[in-house]
Amino acid sequence: MTHTAKNPFKDKALSSLLIKFSAPAVAGMFANALYNIISRIYVGQDVGAEGLAGITLLFPLGLIYMGFSALIGVGSNSLFSIRLGEKKTEEARFILGNGFVLLTLVSGVLTILSYLFLDPILALLGADTQVLPLARAYAQVVFPGYFLFGIGAGMNHFIRSSGRPKTAMATQLIGAFINFVFAPIFIFGFHWGMRGAAAATVLGQLISFGWVMWFFLRGNTLYRLHLIYCRLQKQIVLGCLAIGFSQFAFQLASSALNFILNHALLKYGGNVAVSAMGIAVSVNTLILMPLLGISQGAQPLIGYNYGARKYKTAIQTLKMAIRWGMGITTTGFILIELFATPIAAVFNNQDIALVRMAAHTLRILNILLPLIPLQVLATSFFQAVNHPAKAAFLSLSRQVLLVIPLVLILPLFFQLEGVFYAPVVADAISTCLAIYMLHVFFAKHGLRLFRRQK
Repeated sequence: MTHTAKNPFKDKALSSLLIKFSAPAVAGMFANALYNIISRIYVGQDVGAEGLAGITLLFPLGLIYMGFSALIGVGSNSLFSIRLGEKKTEEARFILGNGFVLLTLVSGVLTILSYLFLDPILALLGADTQVLPLARAYAQVVFPGYFLFGIGAGMNHFIRSSGRPKTAMATQLIGAFINFVFAPIFIFGFHWGMRGAAAATVLGQLISFGWVMWFFLRGNTLYRLHLIYCRLQKQIVLGCLAIGFSQFAFQLASSALNFILNHALLKYGGNVAVSAMGIAVSVNTLILMPLLGISQGAQPLIGYNYGARKYKTAIQTLKMAIRWGMGITTTGFILIELFATPIAAVFNNQDIALVRMAAHTLRILNILLPLIPLQVLATSFFQAVNHPAKAAFLSLSRQVLLVIPLVLILPLFFQLEGVFYAPVVADAISTCLAIYMLHVFFAKHGLRLFRRQK
């Protein structure tokens, strides 16, 4: 069958293209963050601080699933975009098929291991006698959702890069909507508590996964899944893993960081401190998810133009994305500084100590929020232009080389406050590093990061 389609990367001005690719991703990422927050609000109101602590302690495990999904999904998607820019359509189809097979295999293995070693994992994550039963009840139900998310989120990158960003957005919105509707029914209506929150998440991921698979098997797309393209090829697999390694390293390091962070919080502040951090991170995610949406929208544009040797356009896309990202994070910073206490009270308005600590944590964690786009988009840029070593170094520099040591050292002098301020100090250093690395890369192409190009 012969397909003809308009090139989605050439029909509009750069700003219009970035809106076209980013807006659906921003909406989808924001929706996902919102339903996660709403789910935690329901748990906080129904179960209390221990329920919030149980979900927060499981977060490092969820990040491992996300890390493997990003390793394959982001890596293969970047390679996919570059091949599209190079007009190598057949290679792009093989990359799509290989990505799907790898995502399925890895997500399946992770899910089986999670069930086999559930209690040892929860004990390792720091669940005490109060939190352990709640965390176990949530995990036993939510793991199939993690499996479906691992595949669906990875494949959703291909939907966006194949020129269908609105369809990619719909994939995320459907899952978010299902979770939003059924979480209160399962938690309050059926009185399922933690299991109800997990069941709503699984149902949302199931519907979202079904949408993704329909698109690639039966949908109107030039790039469908066929068995002939699913035969693993060593060169493609290694290329995908090399490019995606920075995102994998970032998520894995985030998991290690959250693991160490949770144990530090338990040591210096107990379950209340863990719950407060869980609230703060949830709200922080609500702001950062739209930024990640811009990053996802910019990446295929950067990758396509870089593959087509339009280096100036690729760099201009990055600069535009940074400006838009800073607009979002600066707005979030102002809102948090003004309304931290009311925001924290939404999760549990009965526990005054929890509300005060959560509001305090929110203000501290977001001190440098306006500058975060420089870190996120610099990493995404180096991925898109096939510089995986630079992207990996930027990711690891904050999570491993900076935050983890700071979480271990600062509390020795400042107790719980040291735990809260460790990510802020790391953000300051890693932002400077991102600016320097971008400056060096831009200089090689005769361009500047903070000066408008003629």
